[in-house]
Amino acid sequence: MAERRAEPLSIYEDELDRQRAAALTAISLTFAVLGLGGVAMLRFAAPRMLPTGAIVPNVVMAAAYAGLALLAQRGALRVASVGFVLLALLVPAVQSIPYTLLGPEIAALGYVVAVVAAAFLLRPGWSIAAALVAAALVAAGLIAHLPGGPGQIVTLIRGGGDLTPVITLVEAVFLLGMVTFLAWLLSRSLLGWAARAQRRARQLAAAAVVSETAATAASLRDLLNEVVERIREAYGFYHAQVFLVDREARLARLEASTGRAGEALLQSGHALPVGSQSVVGQCTASGEPVVINDVRASAIHRPNQLLPNTRAELALPLRVGEDVIGTLDVQSVERGAFQPTDVNSLQVMTTQLTAAIEKARLVDELQARATENERLFEEAQRTLRRVDDLNRRLTREGWRDYLRTRRAGAGVGYSLFGESVHTDDSWSAPMRQAYQGGSGVVVRQEREANIAALPVRVRGEVIGVLEVARDGDHPWSEAELEMAEALVERLALAIENARLFEQASSAAEREQLASRIAEDVQSARSVDEVLRSALSELGEVLGASRGVVQISPPGADDASARKDSGG
Repeated sequence: MAERRAEPLSIYEDELDRQRAAALTAISLTFAVLGLGGVAMLRFAAPRMLPTGAIVPNVVMAAAYAGLALLAQRGALRVASVGFVLLALLVPAVQSIPYTLLGPEIAALGYVVAVVAAAFLLRPGWSIAAALVAAALVAAGLIAHLPGGPGQIVTLIRGGGDLTPVITLVEAVFLLGMVTFLAWLLSRSLLGWAARAQRRARQLAAAAVVSETAATAASLRDLLNEVVERIREAYGFYHAQVFLVDREARLARLEASTGRAGEALLQSGHALPVGSQSVVGQCTASGEPVVINDVRASAIHRPNQLLPNTRAELALPLRVGEDVIGTLDVQSVERGAFQPTDVNSLQVMTTQLTAAIEKARLVDELQARATENERLFEEAQRTLRRVDDLNRRLTREGWRDYLRTRRAGAGVGYSLFGESVHTDDSWSAPMRQAYQGGSGVVVRQEREANIAALPVRVRGEVIGVLEVARDGDHPWSEAELEMAEALVERLALAIENARLFEQASSAAEREQLASRIAEDVQSARSVDEVLRSALSELGEVLGASRGVVQISPPGADDASARKDSGG
């Protein structure tokens, strides 16, 4: 897709300057064409009316108009505007004074262009300066038409006679004066209206940005930073900042601020007590707007050395119901800068900002909760993994102890052949693979047999394997394997319960046996009887064929005596 061409006069950021440049370009090109066309028409249609020496100046002036249009297109609006006013004064002057092509009345009408252009392209006051120059040029043109020069006018005024030249001059000057007044008045009104419209448009754009930023800002800090910058740009303020009240409603802390001064204030942790002798303090305490249009005459304005040019300050509360959560503080370099319309539009914006702040705070809280929940979930997962590892370790140790006490550590297994079940400690290759891998293994042996080895798992720990085989070309289906796995799960639970019951029963038997031996031993009346009874009972319980019990080895008394004497 081809790139879009830049719009004409897009070099101008200000819409009013863009409109001025467009008008200046159109008028300059029109005058250039009319100038060249007029010279050509007079040259060929009425050569006697066009002096030979006037051709070159008119062509040069037409080229000058074209050059002014080019300057306006390239961004030099001020230079082009001044040049246009001067050229609009020069063209009638050249045609009326040296060449006398225009009479004073017609020349005066030509100067009107310069007066109106000065009012709209420059400033309204420039129209007065252009009118004074035009009046002088009208007088010079009139004198140029009189045979006696300036002295003839003096003679006519003193001696009477035909006062037509004098009346013509007065009429031309009056006409210029009226046009100048109307141009000044109209341009002042229109330019003021345009400036207010532009200001309002920037304010509406800033309000729209607040809503847009509220929907897209990643955090509360991003939202506030964007909003204060937009407000400062839209209203042309010197400084803008947002304070938020802390949870205890004691301090209004600076959260966002514009410019280098704002960066310094943020780095220093700037805060003002609620209710303090400051604009922000009073606004957060009362919940009402505080407008200071002349800080030097205010007792509550607190000067800041980082903002030395502040001349007016406005603070608007950020309210949620009856609670004040903060304030929007803006400052201007102009006294009387905060008019009711500005205050009203900013209040609308603070309402949007308050809603956006609450939304951003809620999002931040939700993110914090989500982060905390994620942390708790990960911690719970780690705890569950530790518990699972502990269960697996206890299960593994329990079965190891169980197998150690049963058949001197031999395994426990059975095989089914037809309808006969008998003990079997052998392990096939699929069984070992399932045991080591912890997952089922299905083997098909070329239409001879289909083998499925399924691990028996207790609390995640594989304690054995169940292998089933089916002869012939009848492979295991998914449904059959799922049913077998479900049965293996119940089998594992039953086996574990049986092991626990056996171990609990064995422990109870041992406890009873120990209690009986202890009772028999304690019933003896001498040390010899205790030793004989204990040795006899333990030998019988443990199945020992031989046993010995001794109290003290030979020579122990001599060694003990030497130790006591320090020898």
